[in-house]
Amino acid sequence: MTINNVSAAFTRPSDTTAYTSGDLVANSTTAGSVTPMSIALPGRTRATIKRIRLLKSGTTATNGAFRVHFYGASPTVANGDNGAWSSNKAANYFGSIDVTVVAFSDGCAAAGAATAGAEIQAVLTSGSTVYCLLEARGAYTPDSAEIFTLTVELLN
Repeated sequence: MTINNVSAAFTRPSDTTAYTSGDLVANSTTAGSVTPMSIALPGRTRATIKRIRLLKSGTTATNGAFRVHFYGASPTVANGDNGAWSSNKAANYFGSIDVTVVAFSDGCAAAGAATAGAEIQAVLTSGSTVYCLLEARGAYTPDSAEIFTLTVELLN
């Protein structure tokens, strides 16, 4: 078995509008322009997601609690950034991991494991990509154009 660290990133919109718990944190305020993060499984159609690391470029950690949702097919969202998190692809949903960021002088970081059980089994029916959406889990006020980077630790 091999452990792979695979990353994806996005830049959120250029505003500082506060989120409420349950809001989508994404790259666009327009639902049709939201692009889920994509994690390529290195040459495989299955992997075990052991844990994640989430980094953000802003240094404010107040209420910086997030949930990362994992899918086996690219989800479509009902709302854009800062709207209520709502997506399709229930049949392709693998689970979620919650994290709360800690502030550093050059950004914020967090690490976490699956909310239900010790790991997430990602078994794809086609392709080799896992898709992710980020949900705010607190009344978080972002920095303008913050960059979020997700690193997924995969066991293949």
